[in-house]
Amino acid sequence: MIPTNQTIEPDDRQLVETIRGGDPGAFEVLVRRKTSKVYSLCYRIIGNAEDAKDISQLVFIKLWENLEKYDPQYAFDTWLYRMVTNVAIDFMRNKQSRDNAVNSNLRLVKTSFDAEQGVVIQRKEVESVFNAVSSCLSPKQKTIFVMNQMDDMPSSEIAKVLGCRESTVRNHLFNARKLMQQQLKKQFPEYSRLWKEQQ
Repeated sequence: MIPTNQTIEPDDRQLVETIRGGDPGAFEVLVRRKTSKVYSLCYRIIGNAEDAKDISQLVFIKLWENLEKYDPQYAFDTWLYRMVTNVAIDFMRNKQSRDNAVNSNLRLVKTSFDAEQGVVIQRKEVESVFNAVSSCLSPKQKTIFVMNQMDDMPSSEIAKVLGCRESTVRNHLFNARKLMQQQLKKQFPEYSRLWKEQQ
């Protein structure tokens, strides 16, 4: 049975074991517990609320279908985040339009520009700039960039989530920054110097 009221809730591993034991209510608890994290990461990667909701639902369907594959010796969130990023990357690869970009990476241009120019960049302008310069990235490069720059995830943690070497993550980050800087210089030269200062 799932603890209620004042009792201590089971940790993720215990909850998974309860689900595997045939308690359907335990999965509902797990979904409620992880919905915010899953949606937040989906939204940061995709940049569209409706798409993020759809992807979140797909993630929980895949979670239900693959729960038997979870190895308790690893952190559950790492395993879950890997599932989220895989679904999100597949979504980006399959989506023809790249119009929906991550819309809250204001650190790209906002802070320094505001301080120097004394004006507030409209959110849509920032979104437009980020969309334009990030459209040159591969889905994996964009995902890694978002996880590192927006979620402040270190390369080592991203490597665990994506199941790759830390050097691979660093390489993707380096290339992503280089490609975005090239696009920024080409399309928005007025922001190019500010980008260099923030890197």
